[in-house]
Amino acid sequence: MFAFKFEKIKNLKENIINIEIIKLSEINNQIKQKTLRISELKDQIKIFYKRFDDQIKTHVDFSILKYLSEEILACELEIQSTQKTIEELEAKKKAQIEIIKNLHKEIKKFEKLKEHYKERYIYDEKLKSQNFINDISTIFYNRNS
Repeated sequence: MFAFKFEKIKNLKENIINIEIIKLSEINNQIKQKTLRISELKDQIKIFYKRFDDQIKTHVDFSILKYLSEEILACELEIQSTQKTIEELEAKKKAQIEIIKNLHKEIKKFEKLKEHYKERYIYDEKLKSQNFINDISTIFYNRNS
């Protein structure tokens, strides 16, 4: 009986930890996706700069140069917003890790309580057995006296 009380709670906490770990992995995947997006944007910026340089060397068409500079600016702004999103995701990641640590601590507490109640149960059972033996010894002693 001592084991079942705490085992159910421990199992529920472990299920919650598994859910929180899944959330953490989703956050990590989002961070990876955002990081990949930043590298793609940086590659696009390099391509736009190369086109910009080619346009300056060959033809000086200001509408194309303006378009390329706007595209470069748009990519840089998207990089900045993506970096802010990554920072927010990193904060969420830290919070999620704290939640998992706290749940893990709670599970450890329930394991210790379970062990404590198990030891107490065993002690009580031994005490009952000892009292039964003492009662029998007393009865036997009284009959022989």
